[in-house]
Amino acid sequence: MKFRSVLLIFLIITSISCSSKPDQIPQGTWNYDLLVNGVKAGRAVSSNTLEGDNYVIRSEMYLNMGSIENKSVQTVIETKDFKPVKLEVLNTVTDTTGVSSQDINKTATFNGKEVTLIAGDYKSRFTINDPFVLDGNYFFSELLKNNFEEGVIIKSHIYEPSVEIDTPILVIVEVKGMETVQIGNKSMKLLHIKQRIEKLKSMDIYMNEKGITEKIVIKMLNNVFELVRVE
Repeated sequence: MKFRSVLLIFLIITSISCSSKPDQIPQGTWNYDLLVNGVKAGRAVSSNTLEGDNYVIRSEMYLNMGSIENKSVQTVIETKDFKPVKLEVLNTVTDTTGVSSQDINKTATFNGKEVTLIAGDYKSRFTINDPFVLDGNYFFSELLKNNFEEGVIIKSHIYEPSVEIDTPILVIVEVKGMETVQIGNKSMKLLHIKQRIEKLKSMDIYMNEKGITEKIVIKMLNNVFELVRVE
């Protein structure tokens, strides 16, 4: 009888443990507060949808720093098996004191290894021979295959024209394990993912059992940027 009780407790713990990790790529729209050094300075919206045979991942960020307003919108389109289709990036910087505005647009389309990049009046077509993906669902999918086991490391190159026009950059993702994290007034048990982006930044991502990001922390240039999910 005692053995059966212990077995039952073990099964319950195992069930809870398994349910604490994502089991599919999440779809939906999520809203975030953007904090700089602990002070709210903007907001962000992220969405992930499956449209036909493609995933469409859209990120919007609105940052206010004094009289400067920055709007950044990125749209990633990739196939179900994470082949690049299209990348669109729009950055708008507005100076409210002089009511001046500057738009920076970049669009890249992909046909296998061939990339066509349009940035304002600049247009270029080139070939990338080494394997690469976009900043979409690839890493999440690979972590799913490994059941988000602590210590798992996934490496791949992503195409990011704001860093390198014709050379993909290395991204390393590591599962750090479950941690208790403060989200607003709530204490939550979340999965900690560490992501390092070559030549750019590193970030700490905290996601819930459904794979939805609850918090992102980026330390850069003596500043701490945070995205905290809001309902």
